[in-house]
Amino acid sequence: MGEVIVPKKLPDGSHHVVVKLETIHVPATSVDTSPFSHEFISYEYTPKEDTALVAERIKYASIVATTTVPINAQTLDKAPYLKCVITETAGTNHIDVEECERRGIAVYSAPTGAADAVAEHALGLYFATRRSFVSLHNALYDYGPSKTNGWKTNGSLSSLIKDAKGQPPRSSKNEIVGIFGYGAIGQRISNLCKALGMKVIVAGRKHSTSHDDPTRVPFAEAVGEATVLFNILPFLPQTHGTFGPAEFQKMRSDAIIINVGRGGTIDEAALFEALSKGQIHGAATDVFENEPVGCAEDSILLSEEAKGLNLTLTPHLAWCADQTSINLQRSLKDNVRAYVEKQVASST
Repeated sequence: MGEVIVPKKLPDGSHHVVVKLETIHVPATSVDTSPFSHEFISYEYTPKEDTALVAERIKYASIVATTTVPINAQTLDKAPYLKCVITETAGTNHIDVEECERRGIAVYSAPTGAADAVAEHALGLYFATRRSFVSLHNALYDYGPSKTNGWKTNGSLSSLIKDAKGQPPRSSKNEIVGIFGYGAIGQRISNLCKALGMKVIVAGRKHSTSHDDPTRVPFAEAVGEATVLFNILPFLPQTHGTFGPAEFQKMRSDAIIINVGRGGTIDEAALFEALSKGQIHGAATDVFENEPVGCAEDSILLSEEAKGLNLTLTPHLAWCADQTSINLQRSLKDNVRAYVEKQVASST
């Protein structure tokens, strides 16, 4: 088992123990718990699959800060002092929010902390996928002692950048962007796309029967109309598998789909099949259903068969930027302060 730091004093009515489970993603920062005293304990990395270690590290905490480490009933059972969980992410799918509520544990998140970085990463994935950067890059390296690459041999690699119908890539002004998930990140992506001259439509919820919002396009209609689909949906029971075989069949053959939301919202096997059959032109994802992915057993998108597809993969780093670290450190400070002030108010 990894190192476990025991606090000098246990939490009580005038003292907090703040435990930050991961500084590998966001550096530790000072927090203000006045009028209460506190001790701040941080760990560089806590393996999220090591439930026993997670439980030991939050055992004496009254406030826990996490980024990817799950907080669930199993770990909460070992944390009798815990009163507040703060995640340095927009999503809370790694936290059993209902169980926390049942136990009277407050949960805070950072919904806008990485919005700019994720939106910019999404646009980078768009350009890489629309123009087949990965395929072109790999093709240039496809040479050996007795052969040159395709550019030298054939005079052009333009076939790699064209879609299944032999059409060249769309220019930005000819794209129809579908936004699926219109929170802070979706809104930022929308603004960036409009600045590039793209037409933007915002999709309604998949299973919604209401058409009261004139600014939203029904889900199925948006899936069929968009040439670029940005998925920024959180992972929830109702969003699991939002994009599956039926959705890929509805998409245009020149469509590309970009996932900077959460893994599990797109059926990876169905996506692989759609790319393999040329049902869609390309895809990119920064997130996976089972993270971290280390080989094809974790995701079919890492299989040998997937290497030749117009597929761009990044390892859940869309959030990573200088401003994000500043934002998330500020968010941790603000959330700790918000919880403490609520605690003070409830005691007066």
